Amino acid sequence: MNEDYLSKDTIIAPISGLSGGSVHLIRISGTKAVEITSRFFSNSRFSRAEKNRFFYGQLVNEQNEPLDDVIVLLYRKPHSYTGEDVVEISCHGNILITEQIIELYLRQGCRLAQPGEFTKRAFMNGRIDLVQAESIASLISARSEKALKNAIQQLEGKFSLEIKEIKQDLIQSISLLELNLDFAEEDIEVIEDQQVLKLIDKIMNKIERYLNSYQQGKLLLNGVQVLITGKPNVGKSSLMNALLEKDRVLVSDIPGTTRDFVHDEIYLENVLVKFIDTAGIRISDDKLEKEGIKRAEKLFSDVDLILFLFDASQPLDDEDFYLIKKLKDFKEKVIFVGNKIDLNFLEENKQYLGERPLLKISAKNRTNIESIKNQIKKIIQKTDTQQVIISNERQYGLLKKAREELKRAKNTLTQKTGHEFVAMELREVVDLLSEITGEITNEDILNNIFANFCIGK
Repeated sequence: MNEDYLSKDTIIAPISGLSGGSVHLIRISGTKAVEITSRFFSNSRFSRAEKNRFFYGQLVNEQNEPLDDVIVLLYRKPHSYTGEDVVEISCHGNILITEQIIELYLRQGCRLAQPGEFTKRAFMNGRIDLVQAESIASLISARSEKALKNAIQQLEGKFSLEIKEIKQDLIQSISLLELNLDFAEEDIEVIEDQQVLKLIDKIMNKIERYLNSYQQGKLLLNGVQVLITGKPNVGKSSLMNALLEKDRVLVSDIPGTTRDFVHDEIYLENVLVKFIDTAGIRISDDKLEKEGIKRAEKLFSDVDLILFLFDASQPLDDEDFYLIKKLKDFKEKVIFVGNKIDLNFLEENKQYLGERPLLKISAKNRTNIESIKNQIKKIIQKTDTQQVIISNERQYGLLKKAREELKRAKNTLTQKTGHEFVAMELREVVDLLSEITGEITNEDILNNIFANFCIGK
């Protein structure tokens, strides 16, 4: 707990949405939260309460004019979200009432909370660690059941607990390695090199699993991004509409109708799937069209799946081959989709497509569209939320550094360079893991993390 932080001012902010709803909720946290509320709240039992309770009464202003009939929740430190005295006021869902209450507290010496400041105080006061703080932001922004479940697991401390266990194993090994140095002259080995190597391998396997989960975590957090690409007039817009099961995109026989990206979303397996319909990619001298094509090609490396659409009723031409060549470096995430099978399907086209999956569809008639959705579901089903998945870039970067330090420690131990150097490298791993949970951090990092939170959280 940071006592200097506790001595700072009292903050206030609405913590519920202000558009719509019959009730608004306002949170006040800090040393003066109870004192200020007591001056303007009609229920005399409020200020005398020693435990967490709720009270009904009228809130008035300095002129004793009623603002609203409210329910006030009192949380006594340290048993509150922030670890400080906290007051939460439920008032009627009128923005004017909410503003009047907030302005009353501001006149009494409170200030508006900064983005994420309530959660920052919870962290600073030892109520949660940094992983749990970041999981709160993920919990709020989760757009699928799997993402929600993963955020809840992190908030419950499952990832933090494993980090703590890894650190304890490392600290014990460091201590024994240092004892080896103390007893070096007596030729007594407190811990053998093989024991340390076994522990390093065990920890590296755990870290590797988390690192491998990062791509899955990004899918849960951001959704699966599916790019529909192909030359003009092969039916990309029709396919987009068929996948969405609605007429979202203008369909035309005129090549180049889609000049920019068109985005839309659906849910599959309770995971968000974002479809991107690009401008048709072809050899062109039109500046506007060339820019659209350039931007479409940049997406190849960013998306999770590429649907390369071609007219299966016609022979592949130079523009098709141009795209196949462009997609060569991304073949692991490319699916070839032959459209217009209601007209014909030319078998000879298959020889140019390699070993990637080929799906035959009719976007116009919405034939075999489910086969594409099944391919997307395969990506989603790889996300195993029975175990914690990391989706946070900061945590991922620190785990990568920890893995490299473990590799150095293993190499140092194997080469018999000296136990003091092994201990030093393992200490660096402990520090990196401590940065993940926030036991070691600095104000700039904290400000950057919490600046991305919403006001009121």
